[in-house]
Amino acid sequence: MKLSENIFLLKIKDYRLLQKFHFLNGYRVVRDRHSGIGGRPIDIASSAYVKEEDCVHYDPSLTYGRVKEYAYRQFIPHYALFAQKCLCFKAFFRQGVFNSPDEHFRIRHVNIIYHLEDDTICVIEPAIDNVGFQQGKLVRRDKIIKNINGDTFHWKDFNVGIDVCIYGVVYHIIDCDLFTREYLNSQGIDVGDKEEPPVDPYTELRLSKQKTLTCITKISDDDRRRFLEYDKMVLLFTATWDDDIYQIMYFLMDDTIAVREVQKPNSGKDPVPMLLKRMKVPKDWKNLPSTHPAAYMEYGDPEIIEYYTPSDFLIGGTVFIFNRRFFLHDCDSFTRKYYSDMLGITQPEAIPFPTKDVIAAPEYKPPPHIIFGTPEDTYVSCLSFIPEPPKKDVIRQLLNFPRKLRYSMKIDMVHPEDKSRDFILEYSLSDGTVLVQELQKRNSGRREGCFLKATLVAKPKTGRDNPEYYTPQDFYVGAKINIFNHYFIITGADLFVYRYIEANPEKFPQKVRDSIRNYLVKQNLLSTDIGTETKKIQDNEEAKLQSLESSRETVARDINMKQCIKDFEIQTKCRYEGEHGELRPRTPPPEELCPDLITNNKQSSHQDPKTFTENKVKK
Repeated sequence: MKLSENIFLLKIKDYRLLQKFHFLNGYRVVRDRHSGIGGRPIDIASSAYVKEEDCVHYDPSLTYGRVKEYAYRQFIPHYALFAQKCLCFKAFFRQGVFNSPDEHFRIRHVNIIYHLEDDTICVIEPAIDNVGFQQGKLVRRDKIIKNINGDTFHWKDFNVGIDVCIYGVVYHIIDCDLFTREYLNSQGIDVGDKEEPPVDPYTELRLSKQKTLTCITKISDDDRRRFLEYDKMVLLFTATWDDDIYQIMYFLMDDTIAVREVQKPNSGKDPVPMLLKRMKVPKDWKNLPSTHPAAYMEYGDPEIIEYYTPSDFLIGGTVFIFNRRFFLHDCDSFTRKYYSDMLGITQPEAIPFPTKDVIAAPEYKPPPHIIFGTPEDTYVSCLSFIPEPPKKDVIRQLLNFPRKLRYSMKIDMVHPEDKSRDFILEYSLSDGTVLVQELQKRNSGRREGCFLKATLVAKPKTGRDNPEYYTPQDFYVGAKINIFNHYFIITGADLFVYRYIEANPEKFPQKVRDSIRNYLVKQNLLSTDIGTETKKIQDNEEAKLQSLESSRETVARDINMKQCIKDFEIQTKCRYEGEHGELRPRTPPPEELCPDLITNNKQSSHQDPKTFTENKVKK
């Protein structure tokens, strides 16, 4: 069985789609052909239905669905919808008063009521006592014509802030109620802001006369009361003026102010304790009455109107004290508490002081050395107009006088005749000068004596303006030194040099210490020190051996004691046996149990008392 939907026509071989778009007399046309692919006929009814334009044969609901039917509201007439609904506007108009010495005009406040049900308007004035004129309904409820064309007022013609002319009286609308504002906004009208109603001068005069006259009795400001209440209470502020820091002190006892400058060390300013003494400070000290004489410079209470009070001092504000502009940065904790508790004012946070740019000090350059004198003389002469001798290190002279370090030297031979020349170098620890003396040699042709007087010797290649001088750290055996272009080689040193180096090891490198020590050992000048050190080493070794022997004896004695205690415990472990309760055997004495211990004790008793004491101390 074959289904109709699955039958394939094998004889069809043409699958072309016929052309429908053509040009006819130069126009684009579409040919209506009821044939499909390969020229096969198609469903004529369906094609005709697509082509049919008659709405009778076509139901749109089959394509778009059924249209929903909405329920219409019930019709309500206008007078029923807006029954008892009114728009209320508050307004006023100005009425002139003639032939009256007390008033020239009156301000009359009214309510403009617009009835929405029939578009009628009425104007009503609220009742006020003793006004002297008629009040109540000024305009009856009716439709009011607004222009010569006969048009009547509509609710769209009213808004806050506009003027409305009703029967020749101009009303200025200043406010409306909440319903009116919401209704106009719902209808797309922007309602203006509320305006302050003007005051009727005559009404205010009548009310002022009706008020009960009252007065406040002022309490006299007693100085004794203020002294007892505010004594030693000071408000302290930190301020700046011209980049200088000041302290402003406000004394609550008598409302006086004092200003003190906070000076930094080495500021170069005069040590003035107070910039302004304690006194009352006026706010505007230049604002004086015209009757005050210009030649009189003292101002008192009659001339000055207003003084500074605590409420004028706030952090971040500026205070003018006699035309000096002080900027307040901070205050102390008592001042903050006083403002918060007594005045109800919270002082702002502290404002940091402006930082100054740190200017680097210029690099010191020593003055160029003049030909005369030493570089120290040149430096001192530049510090004062009158040249003075350089200052000496008195502490160094007192501590090191008259100690000197002596070294033996030979000149670095340039000529053969200089080979046998010997020199002594003396370095003065008190002033750092070097003295060179030549030793006498027989048949040398040279006289002994001073080769170089005591002077500061500069190292080579250190500069003439700021030279570096020789120190004891540069002198050691084998060192080659240059003394004014004369080269010397140090060949030895005396014993005091070694003692000084050992007393100050942190000042000398290890190379200098080793060279001086090795030289003195070769010269057999440290035999006493070597013997002392050797004796110390031997004593330490003997002490170690004695401690080892004493420890061995102690260990052996402990072993013997443990064995004796063990034997004693074995013999004492006996019980009562028999029916009559016989006694246990006799406990042997220690001599029988530990004969070795007794022998050692006897030997120790025959020892020398001194040896016994030493052993006891070692234990």
